[in-house]
Amino acid sequence: MDPEATPTDERKLSLTDRAYALIRKDIVICVLEPGMFFTEAELSERLKMSKTPIREALLRLQVERMVSAIPRRGYEVTPLHVADIQDVFEHRRIIEGACAELAAIRIEPGDIEELRTYADMTAAHYDAIDGSDREAVSRHAHLNNVFHETIARTARNHRLHRTAVQAIRDYDRFFFLEWNAPAAYAPDYVDHHEILMHIVNRDPESAKLAMYKHVDFSRKSLLTGLAATGNASLLNRVRL
Repeated sequence: MDPEATPTDERKLSLTDRAYALIRKDIVICVLEPGMFFTEAELSERLKMSKTPIREALLRLQVERMVSAIPRRGYEVTPLHVADIQDVFEHRRIIEGACAELAAIRIEPGDIEELRTYADMTAAHYDAIDGSDREAVSRHAHLNNVFHETIARTARNHRLHRTAVQAIRDYDRFFFLEWNAPAAYAPDYVDHHEILMHIVNRDPESAKLAMYKHVDFSRKSLLTGLAATGNASLLNRVRL
């Protein structure tokens, strides 16, 4: 995976792929907010594309349960529920813990520098990020995914990797909300380096526990942020 590529990198993308990436990003960073209704015509005008790639992209997003087709109204961005938070983080904890454990057993010399590069890039980007810049937050989310998906690939189990990628991307919609809970949020790249240290040291149990800690902290940050005074705008995006 190219860490310099972004979810909306236009190089070598078909119109449908480009439409999919742009619409998905708008959902993730809440330009299209949970529960919002929209039409193909509105997206076509805003993205300067014909309706055909828009329609094909929306079919893919329906499969991912990010949007739903609503008769005579167009589409609805799938609402977020508090129960979704529990489901997503429980899934990530189990799957990514197993990935970290296997990565510590199966890591090869070439993997170490790759993982270290991604961990360092995440750290550097966090230091420079402006949290009010949605594009910057989207970029940070992408770098975060690159690190986690590389650990999953290092586990060298194709089925586990495929499941992990889906679990990681299911979290995308919560990343922006977590980032906008400043009272609860702290730099997750500290955990990235801790996870990496245990993987490089070939300590599978410690790597698994570090990943558990990382995922648990992220869940706690999001839930605390949603409950915090002054974060009503976040609560409005998540249903009980």
